[in-house]
Amino acid sequence: MNGILSETTRVFSPRNIVSYLLGLMGLSVLAVTQFVTELLPLLFAPLVCGTFGVLLYASKTLNTQPDLNVGPVPNAVQE
Repeated sequence: MNGILSETTRVFSPRNIVSYLLGLMGLSVLAVTQFVTELLPLLFAPLVCGTFGVLLYASKTLNTQPDLNVGPVPNAVQE
């Protein structure tokens, strides 16, 4: 009985519990890193399109109205 109990206390020692937690944390970091590595190429196109959209919007003049007259001109001379 003492052999079984001492084996159980060795399995659940504080050092082993800390090492299990650090191992799980390492696996979690590895999984997140792999996920981000796969996600970054997918974020490239929206980032470029968003940047170009912001530049296009910022380069547009806000207060100028073009002088475009659409429709018939009343004093037009037809030849």
